[in-house]
Amino acid sequence: MTIAGGVSAQATPTSRSTHHQYRVIVLPVDGGADSFLAGYLFYAPLNHRGTIGVLGDTGTPGVFNSYTWTAGRQTDLQPLPPLGDFSGSSTFINWVNQWGLSAGFATRTDASTSVSVDNAVIWTPDGKAHDLVGRSNTESHAVWVNDLGEVSGWLASTTPDPCSFGSSFAQTEGFIWQFGTLRRLGTLGGTDTYGEFINDLGQVSGHSQTSDISDPTSGCPPFDPFIWQDGIMKDINPGNFGGTQGGTNFLNNRGDAVGFGTTPGEAGFHPFLWRHDKITDLNSIGTLGGSSNSAFNVNEFGHVIGINSTADESAIHAVLWRDQTFTDLSTLSGDDCSEAFRINNDDQIVGISFSCETGATHAVIWENGEMVDLDTLIPSNAPVELTSANWISDDGVIAAQGILLAGSNMGATRAVLLIPTGECDAAAQAASALNRAAARASADSVAGAPSKGALSAPGGRANSMLFKPFSPAALRSKVQSAPRP
Repeated sequence: MTIAGGVSAQATPTSRSTHHQYRVIVLPVDGGADSFLAGYLFYAPLNHRGTIGVLGDTGTPGVFNSYTWTAGRQTDLQPLPPLGDFSGSSTFINWVNQWGLSAGFATRTDASTSVSVDNAVIWTPDGKAHDLVGRSNTESHAVWVNDLGEVSGWLASTTPDPCSFGSSFAQTEGFIWQFGTLRRLGTLGGTDTYGEFINDLGQVSGHSQTSDISDPTSGCPPFDPFIWQDGIMKDINPGNFGGTQGGTNFLNNRGDAVGFGTTPGEAGFHPFLWRHDKITDLNSIGTLGGSSNSAFNVNEFGHVIGINSTADESAIHAVLWRDQTFTDLSTLSGDDCSEAFRINNDDQIVGISFSCETGATHAVIWENGEMVDLDTLIPSNAPVELTSANWISDDGVIAAQGILLAGSNMGATRAVLLIPTGECDAAAQAASALNRAAARASADSVAGAPSKGALSAPGGRANSMLFKPFSPAALRSKVQSAPRP
């Protein structure tokens, strides 16, 4: 494989000689057997005050209830009131800001036809729902909320569109909701736009069609990533990297955006960083030589994480672009694939390491220049096997997903919070690894091997959904349809 741009020595901003131990909190269900990390894309709603958003299985097929959890206090997020023949059913939280204001969507369902409609919602810290769009029978989602209470998202019209960015196959428009007023973001030239992240500067990132003429390769009109601010939508990567598709995967509070753009003929994906009004193709700093690459997250220092496919396209690896250096974060021993989801301001990185062949996943943290299985940093008697780590705060608190190893609900999926409690020396880590391996083997003999991760495609290969924007409902549907152990 070819690596361009050099490899950094990898000392984190706060250097440690050991890793943390973590206290494990298995987050509650809501009547059913499972609980999930909610959130947009692969990010879990976890703020710096330790409040986490969770999606609880209610036990009723297709009905989920979101709640926030703070230091043992659970606050249910209210459903929307009835609208005509539609009554409130599920709630889905995408993000929670530092003051406990949550953004997402709530579903109304017609009991006679089972038709459901999602509506953009914010919830106050006490769980009260406020419909952002008003009494509407069309789809809308609130995607993100900043610490000023401004909200980004999208809403759908009644005009059918097979190339829709939303979940209802209708034309979509991005919006910003500011202090009680909803404002449409406009467009880069096409019909559809999609609002994603909003930062504390009031900037919104997303993607917009640039024309209404379908590309013969993709079958849909081209779309580019944008930054919107003060009424102006700016195309931050015109023409992408020669292809017809591009979007953002994160926007930080300094105005740095990261994402992807396709290459000519839609043959591959290149990752980008947009900073100080300048776009950088991160492949120019470093690449593993493959064609499928994307930038997922960026911290406040402009350090970027994402994925790269290997030169032979047989695997994907978590990677880091930092200060003009490129690092392959590699995988855990025995795995051939990995993905990085979140980098905090201490350059701690969380994500997954997994087998491209079987799809079996491990939650990981990368720090001090090495990738570590988080299962080896939790107590040996912890009742869960960790399968993914989706967010890490600047305090080092981690939102993760796991599978129960014991009890009447063995094999059920649970959202988990990991709280650092102190240093973990190498001997303790090795002992924990042995004990937990024995516990997993015992559970597997009863329940079978863990199911394939929801982020893997059939055959255990990387899911192309990760390279381009997709709706939270699409991910929710994939999680729900994943086979249980």
